[in-house]
Amino acid sequence: MGYAWGIKMKTGTGYDKKRKEIPIGLFFLKYFLYIFAGILLTAAFCGCAVLGLFAADLVYPARHVENQVQAAAESIQKADRVTKDLIPELCQYVLLDQEGRILDGDMSEKEVEHAKNVIRGKELNGGNFFGADFYAGIPRDGEYCIVRYQIAVQYKSALLRKYLPLPETLIIIVFFVLVLMIILTTAVRFNSVIRQKLAPLADTADRIQGQELEFEIAYGSVKEINAVLKAMDDMRAALKESLESQWQLEQMKKEQMSALAHDLKTPLTLVRGNVELLQDTELTEEQEEYAGCIADSARRMQNYVQMMLEMTKAAAAVPVIRRMTDSDALLDEVKRQAGSLCSMHQVTLQWECRKHVGDIWVEEELLLRAFINVAANAAEHTPSGGRVSIEVDRTGDEITYTCTDTGPGFSEEALRHGKEQFYMEDTSRTADAAHYGMGLYIVDRIVRQHGGMVCLENVCMPERGAKVIIKIPVSASALAPAGKEKEG
Repeated sequence: MGYAWGIKMKTGTGYDKKRKEIPIGLFFLKYFLYIFAGILLTAAFCGCAVLGLFAADLVYPARHVENQVQAAAESIQKADRVTKDLIPELCQYVLLDQEGRILDGDMSEKEVEHAKNVIRGKELNGGNFFGADFYAGIPRDGEYCIVRYQIAVQYKSALLRKYLPLPETLIIIVFFVLVLMIILTTAVRFNSVIRQKLAPLADTADRIQGQELEFEIAYGSVKEINAVLKAMDDMRAALKESLESQWQLEQMKKEQMSALAHDLKTPLTLVRGNVELLQDTELTEEQEEYAGCIADSARRMQNYVQMMLEMTKAAAAVPVIRRMTDSDALLDEVKRQAGSLCSMHQVTLQWECRKHVGDIWVEEELLLRAFINVAANAAEHTPSGGRVSIEVDRTGDEITYTCTDTGPGFSEEALRHGKEQFYMEDTSRTADAAHYGMGLYIVDRIVRQHGGMVCLENVCMPERGAKVIIKIPVSASALAPAGKEKEG
């Protein structure tokens, strides 16, 4: 049946109602709190960094430049001539005459136009963002001086001002980078933990799917996940009980069929023996007819018994025990038995086998049974005087066994269903009643156990007939991994 009876793999302890569990909502909340705490710590760190800049005397306060401008306004207003040394550090200026023409300064023309508009009230002075420009107008005798400055924390070092953004901007960038790193780190950790929490679900589902039902589920600490695991555990137990009952019922049926078939063999043998003895005596025509009818009925009953035995064997699913087998010896036996079958049915055997096919990794008895069943089927369905051709070849890691006859061929329905158990609807190839649709089914089962395949075809040239092709991997490397595990 393929069930994992007797394989007990303990992965944890059973469900305990007293187990400490947390709702999944709290599980998620914990990681949100991690992110929130990380943001608070980052904000505290950035605040400390700002305080550190002031403590190390590396920056000016935000209003420092504005205070310097206000302090220098009187000197600029009364000076005979405005020069750069009168303008506070970190400021720019422009000196205009009464007509608005530029007399001196270090602003560009575009900046001068903006400064004029601000002084005239056409544009807003300053802004609500870091680094916004403010303008102070200082009237002079026949002139007008406009000073541009920023209300923002500034580095005292000209080198830092050249290569770094404003301190406020830098702190904000550092804050968001650290917050992003905290979120990503928490997400990675959350993903790792949630995968661990969900691992028992995936493991349990895989084991139940593989019909490995004798194991204990590893419960975790999340309430909702444990509830699902408990339901899956109940399902596992119910499925195990159901499969065991089914398996026991099937075993009982097989045993009853085997016992019935065995018990029927003895009386049938006695009946046939006595009928044959009776037929050897002098009988009237009517008595001979009755005796013949009894003999035929006994023979059919023996066929029924054989069918029951074949069904029992086919359902047993005995594991294939592969060994390195001499293919030449195996094929010689196939040729010998196929020749006998063909002679019995008065047909010719045409044997085409390349020598030295090499050693093959198979179970010899099962493969021989499959090859002979195909040959017997071909011989039985070939008219007297016909021909059965068997060709064996090897290509790489695959051996191909092809059996072709000159019989009526397969019907369209038989090509689709000929390998199914108990299929007997093939009107073009009416088999002997002893087979009851088991022959090709058994062949297909054996071949599939070896990792191969069976193909049914019809041929039209040079003569009409049926063709059965068997392809089987012949080396250990070409087989599924399970094949080696069953090595004898």
